[in-house]
Amino acid sequence: MRLLICLLFVFLLNPCAQAAEPFTSYNVVLLQPGDVLEKRVASVDAMAQYIKSVQSAVRDAVAASGSKQSVGGFIVVAVRPGAQSKVWLDFDTLVDLGLQRQITDKVQAVQPFEARQGPVVFALKVGLWGGKESKRIAPAPAEWKNASRGGERLEVGELVEKLWRE
Repeated sequence: MRLLICLLFVFLLNPCAQAAEPFTSYNVVLLQPGDVLEKRVASVDAMAQYIKSVQSAVRDAVAASGSKQSVGGFIVVAVRPGAQSKVWLDFDTLVDLGLQRQITDKVQAVQPFEARQGPVVFALKVGLWGGKESKRIAPAPAEWKNASRGGERLEVGELVEKLWRE
């Protein structure tokens, strides 16, 4: 587990960008326990490269957008076996719908790494156009909140599978 976390930090932590930058990646938040990730991530290097590609896709989407909204929050990504990915956005304030679509479409266009035995779920803690780092530790996208209102507590991977729509 420590190896997995150390490799992700080495590959992914970027220095904080200046306020005028379209995209800042503050952190990668692993949303599943280490033993689950170790079973499901076939290659830590491939996952790290995928995360870098996702960051690049987000940067491109934000830079190309007409919206220059300053906001912080999370971009949640799930990858499941069969090279499938799903994205949820959880920003601290409302974000332009067009920008949301651009981010989601660009991220979902990135070829995922190989996941096995179930979904791998992580989040990028980000700032757009100088947006401050969210004070929250982990994301809680609206769709996830709505799905858990019945009182049923699910592991993140189970929740993702329940919500995943083709």
